[in-house]
Amino acid sequence: MTKVSNDYINNLEAQAVRLNNDTNGNPRYYISCIEFRDAEGNYIRPAFADMYRGKKFGAGWVFQSYALANDLRRTIEKTEGLEVAS
Repeated sequence: MTKVSNDYINNLEAQAVRLNNDTNGNPRYYISCIEFRDAEGNYIRPAFADMYRGKKFGAGWVFQSYALANDLRRTIEKTEGLEVAS
């Protein structure tokens, strides 16, 4: 399990772009794929995220969340091989 700093989580949360709600009214957020890399620089899929399929923002991940900071922390802790800037 990775120890995650609050500054890193706050930075990710600040970069998140609010998308339209899903069909059930749940809030969604886009975060670029460059934020999720392993130690070798390869892109990895974060846990609990879906691939962004739109064209407006480019490659990235969609998080469905009511508490984005908590969900990002949980995602980083559960994703194997994710390189975290402390």
